[in-house]
Amino acid sequence: MTTEKVDLVLHEGVILGHPESDSVAILDGRIFAHGKFADLKAHIGPRTHLLKLQGRSVVPGFIDSHVHFLESASAATGATLWRCRTLGDLLGELRLAAGRTPPGNWIRAFGCDETLLQERRGPTRAELDQSVPKNPLRLRHQTLHASWLNSRAIKALGIEDPAFKPPEGAVIYRDATGRATGFVVGMEQWITSKLPLVTAAEAEARARIMSRELCAVGVTAFTDATARNDAAQVSLFGGFVSSGAICQRVALMLGARHLDSAESAFAAARKANLRIAGAKFLPGRAGYDRRTLRSAVRRALSLGMDCAFHATEIEELDAALEALEGARADTANDPRALAAVVRIEHGGVIPPDYIERLRAVGAWVVTNPGFIYYRGAKYAEEPGLLPHLYRLRSLAEAGIPLAAGTDSPVTPARPLAAIAAAISRTALEGMQLGAEESIGAAEAFSLFNAEAARLARLEAGTMRPGALADLVVLPADPLRVPPADLMSMAVDITLVGGRIVYERGRPAVANSASADLLSS
Repeated sequence: MTTEKVDLVLHEGVILGHPESDSVAILDGRIFAHGKFADLKAHIGPRTHLLKLQGRSVVPGFIDSHVHFLESASAATGATLWRCRTLGDLLGELRLAAGRTPPGNWIRAFGCDETLLQERRGPTRAELDQSVPKNPLRLRHQTLHASWLNSRAIKALGIEDPAFKPPEGAVIYRDATGRATGFVVGMEQWITSKLPLVTAAEAEARARIMSRELCAVGVTAFTDATARNDAAQVSLFGGFVSSGAICQRVALMLGARHLDSAESAFAAARKANLRIAGAKFLPGRAGYDRRTLRSAVRRALSLGMDCAFHATEIEELDAALEALEGARADTANDPRALAAVVRIEHGGVIPPDYIERLRAVGAWVVTNPGFIYYRGAKYAEEPGLLPHLYRLRSLAEAGIPLAAGTDSPVTPARPLAAIAAAISRTALEGMQLGAEESIGAAEAFSLFNAEAARLARLEAGTMRPGALADLVVLPADPLRVPPADLMSMAVDITLVGGRIVYERGRPAVANSASADLLSS
């Protein structure tokens, strides 16, 4: 070991997976070494910062393999209602939001799912009008695929105008008299395009707030899996990263319908030091178009692009695998295609006979164990699906590589909650769902660090010397606490590239590039 002087030493704590070590040294944004503090003292120089752990644990930073960052940023700055379990609570939160908003201004709310409400229905137009009488309101469904609108919103969007022509694939629900109920499906992108434009300054402010929230839960890298991403979106993210609004490492999927502009997207990504995480395939309301899916996948593979498929239902999984099987055969002699990774996003329902097909095409499954916790009440009503729901153990035993994402804002961006759910398979309401699919704590953590890094091709996710110093400090050893305690465990410190980007109790400005590290 050389006597090179390091930049930072986190000392006298627990180094996850390395009981022989109590300290970790960092140099030039990477892990230089870990070991006993006494053995690392030779590498401490006059410019080395020391941070005493006092028994706390250092773990690799969390890599969220499936988020929708801009949607999450919008939800984080609006009214968030996912905690509501009754219509009364939901409407009450909307009344509070209306009280904070000047009359006439749009209210953006997020997080309603009728299947999780005690009444098992969404709010009516009349209820929304009563709760929000002076503002146009858009309340987005928790799945991001539908919205509820009040009368002011319906009028502002012109939905009841005689000449109104809905976008292709849209469904406007109506009552027995033909009047719009306020619930619309398949119009999300259209509605967004009609809302007041978000200024560049506001967009950056939202990104900064969301990045800070991700830092606070230990996320050091993420993949944005939004299907509308194109070259312009890549440039937008690049601006956020270069300005410091986003401090995580960022990868973006490119919407499959934007393959024609893939070269422009790759050029924008190189300029912004971002990574394109492949092509995102998303089914329409009628599912995947099997007639065209295979050729689109073949084209993406031929470009050397990873391919990711939204698959929460069996029919979506079957269509994705059918296209992959055909496209893999079509490109069997193409080195670029062979090097591409294919991934099933969500894998909400995977019957046993699909596991071998997944293994045969070499597919990853990017699962969402947090859905078990946050959306368990919905799944508990379908006991026939529980054995196949968000599988973990059976896929791992079959050799299917696994990583995980929170799918924020569909569920909160809280990796520790998702990790706890992977271990316990327990829903927020207390019921256990598919206990046979639970995995151990070390395996659950790997979904968000070691395996997620392997999927993202990041030199991170482990504590080995040379790895990127993307690290998290937790108040206790996470492998030794029960899942319930892990669920509520706070993150004390988050580092990206050896730089502290979050410290609990310190204001954001104290974690900026120009701020001194705390020493002790």
